[in-house]
Amino acid sequence: MRFHRSIAVASLATVLAGAAAASAAPAAKITPPPNIASAGKIVYCADISFPPFESYSASGHTPIGADIDFGNAYAKLMGVKAVWRNTGFDGIIPALQAGQCDAIISGLYDKASRRKVVDFVDYARIGNSIVVPKGNPHHVGKLADLSGLKVGVESGTTLRLQLVDANKKLTAAGKTPMTIVSFPKDSDAFQQLIAGNVDAYYTVTSTAAYYGKKTGGRTEIAGPQISAFPFGIATRKNEKPLHQAFVKGLANLRASGQYTAILKRWGLANAAMNG
Repeated sequence: MRFHRSIAVASLATVLAGAAAASAAPAAKITPPPNIASAGKIVYCADISFPPFESYSASGHTPIGADIDFGNAYAKLMGVKAVWRNTGFDGIIPALQAGQCDAIISGLYDKASRRKVVDFVDYARIGNSIVVPKGNPHHVGKLADLSGLKVGVESGTTLRLQLVDANKKLTAAGKTPMTIVSFPKDSDAFQQLIAGNVDAYYTVTSTAAYYGKKTGGRTEIAGPQISAFPFGIATRKNEKPLHQAFVKGLANLRASGQYTAILKRWGLANAAMNG
């Protein structure tokens, strides 16, 4: 859902999520940077509230999802363990820049504005959709149809910026703008839709479909997919060796079939990008 998920400094969760479920490979297939090799681990920042990309298992302790599987697979290729640091999305790039983690894998859109401060290795292409209660009581089919409605979205995201731009167009056309209600987590925005506190919710299409299934069809996607952007793994600008390790790792995952298998496992086959 999920930058400008924003570059503004924000607090980050300090609790480390568990290490990778799988043990580190006995020998690295890809050489990691010396600092990661000596530490024996790679630390990822992720906002673990964004299924099917990252969320916690039923126990509430184990991170699961497509991004988690990708991160764990990269760690294994490097011969180290993966550690997941649960980080609020508003502060996720500042956390990387401050050295709180080695990389971000967290549904982060690769955008020109972000490329000024981080490097990306793109691994999926994801679209966005409006989610409404079953039956679509307000007959929403596009962003302009949200005029006068209360719309939930995760704070600090590209999705929120799209809603802000849509409001500018509504105002210019003499229509009532929507009321944008921002939440710290994507899952919070969805829960407010279920509770009836917002009329619609804007998120990525795959997350919308996931929640629709999880709630037994209490929600539906309104209208066609609105836009699509690449998700990327972010690394610091001055750390080219790690960036190149991810480039090589992605090629390895494609060649082995793991790339396709991970996407299919989480219902994201349509998000695959050509190598």
